[in-house]
Amino acid sequence: MKIGIISEYFPKSKNLEIRGGAEARAFHIAKILVKNNEVTVITSREDGRKINDEILGIKVFRVGKSRKYTQAGSFIERFTFIKDAIKIGKKQDFDIIEGTNFLSYPVAWKVGEYLAIPKVITYHDVWIGKWIKNIGITGIFGEILERYTRSKKWNTIIANSNYTQETLRAFGFMSDNIITIHNGVDLEKYRNIKVEKFEEPTICTISRLVKYKKIDDLIKAVSIIQKDISNIKLKIIGTGPEEVNLKKLVNKLNLRANVEFFGFIENHDDVIRQLKASDVFALPSIVEGFGMVVIEAMAAGIPYVASDIPPIREVTSKGIGGLLFEPTNCEDLALKVKMLLKDESLRAKVVKDGNKHVENYEWTKMAREVEKLYDKLINQEVLE
Repeated sequence: MKIGIISEYFPKSKNLEIRGGAEARAFHIAKILVKNNEVTVITSREDGRKINDEILGIKVFRVGKSRKYTQAGSFIERFTFIKDAIKIGKKQDFDIIEGTNFLSYPVAWKVGEYLAIPKVITYHDVWIGKWIKNIGITGIFGEILERYTRSKKWNTIIANSNYTQETLRAFGFMSDNIITIHNGVDLEKYRNIKVEKFEEPTICTISRLVKYKKIDDLIKAVSIIQKDISNIKLKIIGTGPEEVNLKKLVNKLNLRANVEFFGFIENHDDVIRQLKASDVFALPSIVEGFGMVVIEAMAAGIPYVASDIPPIREVTSKGIGGLLFEPTNCEDLALKVKMLLKDESLRAKVVKDGNKHVENYEWTKMAREVEKLYDKLINQEVLE
């Protein structure tokens, strides 16, 4: 099969320099499918990256105005990416095309229509009516694009969770085939990386620093924990528009000795090392479509404390591998973290359960489901 994948961002090497779940999925699916198929990724051009590239056999076109990574704004650069991605996509000889995030959906539609091939999109969360609430006034752009996506009839929509699938149906997205294929994790890679644990009790979080991820609640929880465990540490991996405000909160709560900001760590192996060396992973987010980092924590062999929201309940089967807490309740978050730090028998049990549960989310299994879907759609299209 000749597969076209549209992804707003894509790593520059096999080291998986990523910031979010959508691009991680695009990379892992492409990496596995290229073993038996021709895979081409069309992505935006980031500063310092090649225009025409090849990674692990994946052909990569980087188009549009060169820019830095951003989750909001950059309207001119983003419109340029859409325009140029459509232009180069129409010149390809794809059998099927997939859009992997909201900015890539219009590209997948236009290119798929022009080439008369099956059009697939993968959906990570539905934000219709919530864009401005989640990221501010610049969310108008996302609201328009998502409503455009809803107005089109796709050959298949892949939801990353049953929760997302139900939401797609509730909002009237058009496809005769809306299915769930979960995101995955590279278990072998996680288990092969060996580290020493940090000397002091350590919480790790990996997140875009945006309001709905509620990292401020985690910092407030650390302030509560610190009264009982004075040497508690919090390591925050990620960047985003809330970074300045979060650092101000750390100063206000006098936690400079307890909280460390790492920013964006380019080499994903180094992210895994930080995660595995920690004692607890925390995800206080109130907006998730899947909660990939919780699965990654299980793969790393450390327990998690995560918000008790529908997609997290789904992927953890109601809390296997860690503890769920009441969203936005800093006291409950602090309590659950302390339970895992202090109760060795509880900790051992949830880690053991998590090690078994995470095997359901190995990337190879997920990619084979995608490959079977592609093959089915292509053959049906040919017969028609």
